[in-house]
Amino acid sequence: METAVRPNVIAQRVLALVPGQLPVLAASREAIAAWAGREDEVDAHRLADIALRDPLLCLRVLQHVASTLGDRLSNRVQTVTSALVLTGIEPFFRAFGDLPTLEDRLAHDPAALAGARAAIDIAHASARIAAAFAVHRNDGDAELLHQGALLHDFPSILLWVEAPHAAAAIPRLLREQPQLRTLQAQTMLLGCDLGWLGRRLLQDWGLHGAVREAARALDENGSAAQTVRFAVRIARHLELGWQHPVVQEDLRAAGAELLNLPGPGVAHLVADALH
Repeated sequence: METAVRPNVIAQRVLALVPGQLPVLAASREAIAAWAGREDEVDAHRLADIALRDPLLCLRVLQHVASTLGDRLSNRVQTVTSALVLTGIEPFFRAFGDLPTLEDRLAHDPAALAGARAAIDIAHASARIAAAFAVHRNDGDAELLHQGALLHDFPSILLWVEAPHAAAAIPRLLREQPQLRTLQAQTMLLGCDLGWLGRRLLQDWGLHGAVREAARALDENGSAAQTVRFAVRIARHLELGWQHPVVQEDLRAAGAELLNLPGPGVAHLVADALH
């Protein structure tokens, strides 16, 4: 049972968001516009490729299907590709034809835009690493794991959008008080940690079942969860440099506990995934 939390006014601002308010990358809107009017040339897989590069667009697509078709589905939608198959091409363009962009939303705050883009870059790297690990393990759920890693840290992106000062304050607090753990710093500044915030948002948005589990790293004790957690951890730490002891330990642990590879073999797998 989770400890009771008291999200403060900053966290409440994020909790008040609805998927229809989420901005997407300008590149996503441009890619959608480029395919608009060419319904005969595009399919769900091409559109999914756009969404799977943009965590907030991915969330918008999943929630759109959950809200418009949820009661009529015998099984909950698991992946953005299946969501797009159910939506249909023409209805997709009607629903996602003119989306707000992250770049417009944060044009007045270059530091916040840089922070949000950096968080999205880490999410994208996490997703590619998770997919590479899944393929190496012959895991049939590669797309679901890619999506789970992409969405794992979406609350941090939303924090940069809604409360960039708070988003910037978390790493600053950790530098100033190195004895703090990340969850402690988040709770000090938000009244809750970002993991709790994400679970609450997914619940409020109706993203239950497999989609919700994928976004929060699936079964805590299974290989799928390990795949997502190692991918996210490695992607976060790579900014320290490949030779940093933390990164080397991440690679060694992923090899020993998940991939049956030595650390250098994991490094090669990760490098290939990111290029």
